[in-house]
Amino acid sequence: MTAWPRLLSAAAMVLAVAPAVAGPSSVYTPVVGSAERAAILKTLHGNDDPHFRFTFKRFCVVHDGQRAIAYVEGEGAMGWFQSILTRDGKAAWRDVWGEGAGGSNSCVVGARHYAWAVRLITAYHVAPDALFPGITARTRELKRMAKTDPDLQCVGDLDGGEQ
Repeated sequence: MTAWPRLLSAAAMVLAVAPAVAGPSSVYTPVVGSAERAAILKTLHGNDDPHFRFTFKRFCVVHDGQRAIAYVEGEGAMGWFQSILTRDGKAAWRDVWGEGAGGSNSCVVGARHYAWAVRLITAYHVAPDALFPGITARTRELKRMAKTDPDLQCVGDLDGGEQ
């Protein structure tokens, strides 16, 4: 008889916590040709020729209520890139964080840039690695490298975020 209250209490705790944790099932890739994918592509193109094509390695989106966050990694006219985009309500997508081929920045700057991205993704109630695979390990690696050799150039061109 005394086991039932504890069992019910444990079950209630599991059910209460489960919806608060966003799992991998909340991450998806917008369908080719969908309005959402087209809007993200329009933002990525910016002022570039819209006929330039992207080849994506990853294209992930998560919705958190009225807002959404996306991570894309691929190649375009300017080479390899990765970006994080956000959207609030019905507003247009905004490219808020990125790293691209070419150029270089120090591990110190890279560590700050990646840590900012981890905080941003977490604010959308999703595990950072579920949206952007490997970001937490990369952030730890950059922090370690920044302590070992602060002047080492170990990241490409950075955009947005914290630098």
